[in-house]
Amino acid sequence: MKRQTKKIILFAAVALAIIVLVAGLIMLLRKDTFGDNYFARNKTVATVNGAKIGKNQFAVSLSNYYSNIDTYNMYAQYYGYGKYYDTSTEAGMKSLKNDILNSLIDNEVYIAMAKDLGITLTGEELAQVKTEAQEALTNLKEQILQSAKSSGSQNPETYATTMLANYFSNMGISKSTFLKRSEHSALAQKYATKLQEHFAAERNVTEEELPEIYAAYVKEHYQDAYTDGSYALNESYVAQGYTDIPYLYIPENFIFVRVIQLSDKVKATDTLNKIQGGEDFETFFASDDNENTNGKALGDQPQAIGENDSAFDAKVYEEASAAAIDDVTLITVEGTDSNGNATTTYYIVKRVEGTTGVVPYEDVKEKIDSTLKSHEENEYYTEQVDAWREKADIVIDDDIVNAFDPSK
Repeated sequence: MKRQTKKIILFAAVALAIIVLVAGLIMLLRKDTFGDNYFARNKTVATVNGAKIGKNQFAVSLSNYYSNIDTYNMYAQYYGYGKYYDTSTEAGMKSLKNDILNSLIDNEVYIAMAKDLGITLTGEELAQVKTEAQEALTNLKEQILQSAKSSGSQNPETYATTMLANYFSNMGISKSTFLKRSEHSALAQKYATKLQEHFAAERNVTEEELPEIYAAYVKEHYQDAYTDGSYALNESYVAQGYTDIPYLYIPENFIFVRVIQLSDKVKATDTLNKIQGGEDFETFFASDDNENTNGKALGDQPQAIGENDSAFDAKVYEEASAAAIDDVTLITVEGTDSNGNATTTYYIVKRVEGTTGVVPYEDVKEKIDSTLKSHEENEYYTEQVDAWREKADIVIDDDIVNAFDPSK
């Protein structure tokens, strides 16, 4: 009887082991949203001096960016933040994939490079790394919870918990993996900041260098980069308070004006008559009635406009360019608003003198110096990182990169 009991116990133990083994195998073979099982998602997509970047890490990073690409592209296109990717083209998608992978490679570079230079983090900084990782998880939970609330869920907390678990499952990761990766990324960024500080001190930009740096900076970022509309766009940013740095290059075909913009015909005619009768133009320019917010933000500085680069209708440039200096002209422009309704705008334009070309350094020194120093320090920092990368043993599996498509 005892022998039979032992056999039953042994059979049950074996059966349980088989069940556990099968269950584990099922979990290993279960595919995530990218079509990868455990073995596929743990393939190495790149190494940096032996430090591995897994396929799943790349896939999740790329998928997260791609799922919000419309927002990122909007910021790049209209506000100059980040890079615009046209993922409808093969070249655009390839550029996005390469940049996402390189951002992960950069993280490994920062950590290894800091180690080579003997740069360390304080206990407080290491604690911040863990805090930032936890905050990343908290933010993810909050986003899902807000989505649950906005969708009208009767029990958003429970729904959000389920959706978070589904997200991790679909991405092929666990909560602990998410935290580990977030912590690693935060650690890399802490080291990146330390490296920037190290090389900024090493570069030590002096006051005497700034005029020469300014000339090169303006040529690269303003003069050579100029396209129709760049000047007016920057002018609007200044008016809205996004920056206090004017566009630092004025093309040769630009003219200079002071413009009073009005929507009322009677007021426009009356204002013009008063100015022509000897009353001060600037008094009416500074009035609350003047709708030319961009011009008013410039204070007493003339407003530069180009044939294809102006906040005003092209007719303003056309007629103002034919006027003599100090002439005052009323220019009437017919148009339509966003709803298709007919509109009439009245511009009282005074042609004034101004100088085209590069804005003199001394005119913007107080506004631009900190930007120039940061730019030069960042250029030097980038050069050092690039040089380290050139010497590093970086291996990329191009087949994995090319094969992955976040749009599917």
